[in-house]
Amino acid sequence: MDQTANKELARRYFSLLNAKDLDGAAALTADDLKNHAAIPEAQGRSGLRRILGKVQNAFPDADYRCEDVFADADKVVCRVSMRGTNTGPIEFLRYPVGATNKRCETETIHIFRVAGGKIVEHWAGRDDVGVMRQLGQLPFAEKQS
Repeated sequence: MDQTANKELARRYFSLLNAKDLDGAAALTADDLKNHAAIPEAQGRSGLRRILGKVQNAFPDADYRCEDVFADADKVVCRVSMRGTNTGPIEFLRYPVGATNKRCETETIHIFRVAGGKIVEHWAGRDDVGVMRQLGQLPFAEKQS
């Protein structure tokens, strides 16, 4: 297991997202990718490609930055910041939202398991509630006096 190569694979994935090369990013994953951060209907490389397309449609100016990248054995952990403007609809099955034209910033933690030079498993820790609040989709809690 080459941890340096695995870290470069993760960095390349986000670099391809920034270049709007969604097919290239998806090609870095196994056909049968197990995406623990996705619903059952969005598994595998084809499911990831659909997710990436929906995110790009919702945030066409999204900018991803790998702030930290760590590797241990066959896993790579990335702390990623994303900034973008929600100019398209968010077309997720569980929570669709129309375009808000609002900017948002968020950080995510991605864990990739790599085998045979491909991403074979993916986990993500996201602040979806924070993103929805920035987009005006969830009210802020009232401050208690």
